[in-house]
Amino acid sequence: MEKTLLVTCHAPEAVRAAIEEGLAGAARILFLEDAEPESRGAVLSSASALLSFFFNREVKEEEYPLLEETEIFQSISTGLDFLPFERMPKKMILACNAGGWAPQIAEHTIALLLALSRRLIPLHNDLVKGVFNRQGYAPISLRGKIMTVAGYGGIGRMTADLARGFGMRIRALNTSGKTDGNVDFAGTLNDLHAVLPDTDVLLLSLPLNRHTKGVIGKTELDLMKKNAILLNVARAPLVVEEDLYNHLKEHPDFQAGLDVWWKEPTWGGGDFDLDHPFLELSNVAGSPHNSNRCENDMVIASRAAAANLAAYFRGEKISGLIRREDYIE
Repeated sequence: MEKTLLVTCHAPEAVRAAIEEGLAGAARILFLEDAEPESRGAVLSSASALLSFFFNREVKEEEYPLLEETEIFQSISTGLDFLPFERMPKKMILACNAGGWAPQIAEHTIALLLALSRRLIPLHNDLVKGVFNRQGYAPISLRGKIMTVAGYGGIGRMTADLARGFGMRIRALNTSGKTDGNVDFAGTLNDLHAVLPDTDVLLLSLPLNRHTKGVIGKTELDLMKKNAILLNVARAPLVVEEDLYNHLKEHPDFQAGLDVWWKEPTWGGGDFDLDHPFLELSNVAGSPHNSNRCENDMVIASRAAAANLAAYFRGEKISGLIRREDYIE
């Protein structure tokens, strides 16, 4: 019997073409937005696979039972912490878009790193005030410095490869403690405290789940060098907000590059708001969770996600598999 892929997100023509290209004829494709209201239930029930961007916005809660026979859920997004795991059919395979957004996020991460290591934020602010502070703020060279990548998946690996171009040494932390990547050390999060004291740059590219929430707090920050750099392009709650703010205030040579925030509208979670004035600090560089943006970003990511589904339909190994037990008790 022919398999059916149901795309639940809005899909302009270019995205539809990318999905068709990635799926390569492995299944017929339906688009939920094309369904008439009265046929929506039947379309959902017919799905062998779902391809979604923000599932909780695209499928109504009362429609979840219609997906009991759906074999696999594939997200176009990388992080799945917003999924209603308790309501997802238990036998449904869950997969994120591992590496689907990695190239531009890696570039953005390096941009944050360079802005901080060269102290461009305070230097720019001084110029705005008419202050030509050529000798100020002690920029640092990245050559020979150690970058610890917590979450050595698609984003972490690609960022590490770019960092190596600046002569940095790489330590990779992942779930297995093993990698075929070009690294100087491979371990798990159990090694975090051991590697933090001589880490110059800590990159967080981890999924947010019940094991990783608050993985960086006062204890971890106090282990780090006084002039270390923290980069978070994953999820804000990986870091304890108050602990980071206090550390930045107390250690002006410590810096943070943040693309993600504790209160932001990305998943319909309300307005952007800060409980602590991070952006008033000269040792912080921020961006509005847009590290994934570039020309044709949705086209590229949709094609990658569809290609992963094509591998599933062909009976091949797929990437980005999610373990429910990491998200729910």
